[in-house]
Amino acid sequence: MDVITRLAAFLIATLLAIDAFSGERTESLRVDRHTQVARWHQGDGYRLHFAGGRVASCDVGWTTFHALADGDDVTVDGSRVFKSCHGIRRGSEVLMSPRATRWLTLLPIAMLLAAAFGWIQFERRVGDERGWWFS
Repeated sequence: MDVITRLAAFLIATLLAIDAFSGERTESLRVDRHTQVARWHQGDGYRLHFAGGRVASCDVGWTTFHALADGDDVTVDGSRVFKSCHGIRRGSEVLMSPRATRWLTLLPIAMLLAAAFGWIQFERRVGDERGWWFS
């Protein structure tokens, strides 16, 4: 793997690790609007859009989507680097709790770090086939 690819893998792994394991950013936001997203492979999805903070929108479930109205003030827990939404509260009522995605990012972080340090290589083999191998 060339040096630029390995540096890119290291940089992406570092950003993912900072985003996943740094403290969450809590903001008080106002619900700006609701949108329903049609997905052909999963059914409908629901998204809340916010005004007044860093987190612009959040994918939520049906219950949270219908529990909030435009103009409601909520508290949103989000990540620091990628500004993704992890949890939504209205007062003391928890509308969306944080998921375990923080721990699921360990796998891509580990794979990217292994590629950055050269433990996993991705190169062309004989016969112009692509393949992974551990070195």
